[in-house]
Formats: sequence, C-alpha cells, structure tokens
Amino acid sequence: MSSHVWASGVIDAMAEAISWLVLILIPVVLAIVYWQIHYLPSKIAAKKQHPQQEAIHAMCMVSRFSGGLFWPIAFVWAHMRPTMAPLSKSQVDALEAAKKQSATSSTNDKDSSC
Repeated sequence: MSSHVWASGVIDAMAEAISWLVLILIPVVLAIVYWQIHYLPSKIAAKKQHPQQEAIHAMCMVSRFSGGLFWPIAFVWAHMRPTMAPLSKSQVDALEAAKKQSATSSTNDKDSSC
C-alpha cells in the first residue's frame, strides 16, 4: 500500500514543485552571472587603479546591451597599462611657451585688479 501512496500523486506534486523552482531559479541565476561577468573588467580596472577606469566601465555598460560585443576589448583594456610616448622637442617647447604665457597673463590679471 505504501508504494501506492507514492504513485498516487505525491511524486508528481514534488516533481512539479521542483520543475517550477528550476524554471524560475535558473534564469535568475544566469541573469545575475551574466551581469557580474560583464562588470568584471570594470572591477579589475578599479582594483588596478587604471587611469581610464571610467571609460572601461562605460564600455562594460555598452557591452551588456550589445550582447557582449565589446566585452573582450574591455577585458584586455583593463589588464593593460597605458603607455605614454615621449614628446618631441617641438612639443616640449610649445608646452613651456604655453606655461609661460599663462603665468604671464595670470600675473597681469592680478596687477590690473588692484
């Protein structure tokens, strides 16, 4: 008789409850994992104190809604350190001239305000 009780619908009710749980739980978990994976480059950039971490975060946000198209670029970018190319002599001279001009104009402004 006990096997008849299990066959009378208890197993069916348990299977239905488990199937509903799985149908609801798996998509929610997959959505959370999807969002966390797409946020991973932004977390890496913040941890490494990347100077362009805001841009990497923006690329992660765009990647979420573009189906992950830009995610590999953001991931590589988060692991790279930007390198600066040395300035040429003419660029250094132009920067120094601009600094001198701004320093001169700021002292002239102070003198004229008195």
